[in-house]
Amino acid sequence: MGEHERTLVRLGKILEQIARPHGCDEALPVEVQASLWQLGFPCNGLTPREVLIPRLWARKRSLLIGIGHEWRGPGITPPSAA
Repeated sequence: MGEHERTLVRLGKILEQIARPHGCDEALPVEVQASLWQLGFPCNGLTPREVLIPRLWARKRSLLIGIGHEWRGPGITPPSAA
């Protein structure tokens, strides 16, 4: 698995954690903040999820486009936008 694929997996996991239902005043978990910082998304516990989600999706889309026809993962199709 190349770097692009590993980053896609990390982005998918973070998106799952951020996009899940949450309370209005619920802060981002520390481990999620750390993962976001590692991927180049500076944030803190009060950073709105509504700001982070579109940025994460934009990064994921750009990586998927970059992989394009090179993807040879499971099956024939590229990873889903989950």
